[in-house]
This record gives sequence, C-alpha cells and structure tokens, in this order.
Amino acid sequence: MRLAIVGTGRMGHTLATLALQKGYSIASHVGRLSPELWGTLSVEVVIDFSHPSQVPALVEACLHRSIPLVTGTTGWYERLPDLRRLAETTPNARWLWGGNFSRGVLLLKSAIRAIFQMWGQLSDWEAALVETHHRHKKDAPSGTALELRRHFPALKTIYSLRLGEVVGEHRILLSGPGEEVELLHRAHDRIVFAEGALWAAQWLLQQQRFVGSFEEALSSGRMSNQAL
Repeated sequence: MRLAIVGTGRMGHTLATLALQKGYSIASHVGRLSPELWGTLSVEVVIDFSHPSQVPALVEACLHRSIPLVTGTTGWYERLPDLRRLAETTPNARWLWGGNFSRGVLLLKSAIRAIFQMWGQLSDWEAALVETHHRHKKDAPSGTALELRRHFPALKTIYSLRLGEVVGEHRILLSGPGEEVELLHRAHDRIVFAEGALWAAQWLLQQQRFVGSFEEALSSGRMSNQAL
C-alpha cells in the first residue's frame, strides 16, 4: 500500500512508524497537502490526522481526484452533513472517517447500546461521561465522547479534562440509588489508533465505493473477513 499521511503531530508520527514497520510505502508525510504537492502526488490512499480546519479542503481534493481518504481528525463534525452529501454525489467516492479507530471503543459502544435499551426502566438513575486526553488536544469534548453520547443519549453531561500526556480515556458513570456502574476504556498507546486506521485504509482500497464512518463499515459486515 502506497500512502500519503497528512499530520505531523503525535498520531501522524505513530502512524508513519507503524506503516513502515508493516512494509508500506509512504509517498508523502506532511502537515498540509499544498496545491503544488497535489500535482506530483501518486498514492493509493491518504490518511489524515491533522487539524479540523484542513478536513473540508482535503475531503474535496481527494473526492475530486478519486483518491481514497481515511479521516482520523476530529473536531470538524459540524461540516459532516455537507461533506457527506458532496461525497455521496461524487462518482467512485471512497471516504471513511472515524473519531476513534480503537476496537476497544467499538466494544464500549456495543455495551452502552445494550444498556440504553433498558434505560427507560431506570428512571431514577443518572449518567455522565468523563473523558481525559493529553494537554495538546484541541477539541473538547473529544470526537469519541460525542459518538458515545450519540449511542447513549442519556449522557447529558460530558466532562473534558486536558492534562499531561494521557493518550485517551473515556469513563461512563451510571449512578442509581445506593449503587453505581462504571464503564471504562483506556488507550495505553496511540498504536491502537494507528493499527485501526491502516486496517481501514486497506479495506477502503478494496471497495469500489464507500462513504461512511468506521463504525458504519464494521456494522455493514463488509469488514468481517479482514484480519487486522
């Protein structure tokens, strides 16, 4: 797989290191894909872990050039409806995005969906989410936290902490009279996100067309036979 990586922060460097270890070719690794670079870029797929301000232009450029794109950047989801409409009307579009490429987070989402089905019977319970990330992370709440609330609308309160070098932690607190339940996902290493992003990129290359999130791809069953 020959790829371009956009983003020179922690995730971009982790992704590049893992890609080389796996024997992939990195044609370009930049903080921003300039118009001049687009003219000479020859890649099979672009993976983006840059800045939310870059996402719309990057999506439009990849759609225009029929280059598969995996977007791992968060903080831009207010533009998602417009960008998705554009992608869905673009021939041969292949675009996959995700707020979190961790398989553990997918398990967490499955768990809270199951809990929410019976939440109506727990009218005297309350739910909150505490998410913690490193002090350099710009968006708050995190993209993952917003996705978790989408699956569990009872999470009306999200507390965001930015401190130290915490890779990522999402803690769901369910509290009722005299008892509580806690669900926790903690990422110890950014490599779990890089693994998932490369997995998604490989899968996207095998599709003739796909526009959707990492979770939509997984829930479709079309990823079921692909090994990580």
